[in-house]
Amino acid sequence: MLQNTFGDARKRLLAAAFEIATRDGVDAVSTRAVCAAAGVQAPSLYHHFGDRAGLIRAVVDIAFEEYFHRKDAGTATVDADPRTRVAAGWDAHVAFALAYPGLYPAMYPTSGPLPSQVERSGALLRAGFDELEQAGALRPGITAVLATNALRAALRGVAHAVAADPGSGDNDMTSAVVRDALINALVADRARG
Repeated sequence: MLQNTFGDARKRLLAAAFEIATRDGVDAVSTRAVCAAAGVQAPSLYHHFGDRAGLIRAVVDIAFEEYFHRKDAGTATVDADPRTRVAAGWDAHVAFALAYPGLYPAMYPTSGPLPSQVERSGALLRAGFDELEQAGALRPGITAVLATNALRAALRGVAHAVAADPGSGDNDMTSAVVRDALINALVADRARG
């Protein structure tokens, strides 16, 4: 019974921290606010997560689980056309940033160490561009490495911008303009046969 109590407290703490971070941003995730929202005492938080930083890492882990789930679901039915594939991946990433604007900056920080899941995300992107390069679907002179780096830089910039102001009426157009310009610069009009 004691084990279930600890497990329930951990789940409540995570749920509360995730909700606060999603709604108000990671900076609003204080140990006091999380404990109050979860209905537990501070020692329970420290028992399960060590400190606030450990709690934030756990929240970021949950956010990445959701991110990869959404990416997998969104790309499973994507057309084989290279431009459509790249656009779908871009759109899924931006949609996540808009859905979780308070969490996105903690997942993809602009300074300091990156969460390990960022490398998994980058590896998936690189694998997609490796396939496009092998199929002759990239523009002459564009390698999979260059395409990956360019897309990551532009995508993170747009995602951070929309997450900073998720209510802006320009978000969709901003994303589409940058996405389409980048796709035109990287992906050939049609794969060579």
